Amino acid sequence: TAVTLFLSVAIAVFLTRSITKPIKMLRQKTREIAKGFYGRQINLSSLPEINELAADINEMCRKLTETDRMKSDFFSLMSHELRTPLTSIKEGTTLLLEGRGGEINEMQKKLLTIINEESNRLISLINSILDLSKMEAGMLEYRFIQADVKPLIDRTLMEIEPLIKAKDIRTEITASPDIPLVRIDPERILQALRNLIGNAIKFSPKKGTIKITVDRNQSAIEVSVSDNGPGIPSEELLRIFDKFQSPKMGTGLGLAIAKSIIQSHGGKIWAESAPGRGSTFTFSLPA
Repeated sequence: TAVTLFLSVAIAVFLTRSITKPIKMLRQKTREIAKGFYGRQINLSSLPEINELAADINEMCRKLTETDRMKSDFFSLMSHELRTPLTSIKEGTTLLLEGRGGEINEMQKKLLTIINEESNRLISLINSILDLSKMEAGMLEYRFIQADVKPLIDRTLMEIEPLIKAKDIRTEITASPDIPLVRIDPERILQALRNLIGNAIKFSPKKGTIKITVDRNQSAIEVSVSDNGPGIPSEELLRIFDKFQSPKMGTGLGLAIAKSIIQSHGGKIWAESAPGRGSTFTFSLPA
């Protein structure tokens, strides 16, 4: 009787594990799919029903991967095709504004300025799409060196000073004295900083304040950008770094690009916010 009971329990445990293990694998894979990761295939099970389900999920992932690739190729191709004529339009309007085509009146100057500004905006959008396509394809080049992050913050603020002055925004920078050099691509970190600080400016009220802090946190440094804008609802905060998911923040690409850049440096990026309480975007880099 004892032997029979033992065998019954052993068989029950074996059958339970043989069923629950593939189910756990399926659950893990569906979570990965929900996050946009399609690459890893599910190992087929000995159970026919689960085996069929796993095969269907693998095929779905293959098609999703192919769709993503085609979409990236399309964006890349269209961006290249659009950038050349837009650059020509921008250069042409710049020459006209400089008086190279003859004297222009105030109305013409105003219209040419609008065309020039919109051309710049579209070129910036196209460059963002190209960068994102390269990032997703793993083709974006990084040139890593040991560098200090603080001068990059100063440079970013200098580059976007006209935007800061236009809204009479006050900027406060606080940096711990023991911030070490970190392994970064300075140009890419500048790109991430422009996106984060640019968003803070966009959503800060006139005469608002933007606080930028640089801290040491164990084996990493953390850079935070805080504003006193309207804040972000919790349901939007969950997908704020997804591409095309934050239209209120602009094109919906800047934060996705910043996330990709920081992750390529082995770091993390996150946001904290609440309606009416402003927002804080923070990224960490291994030190």
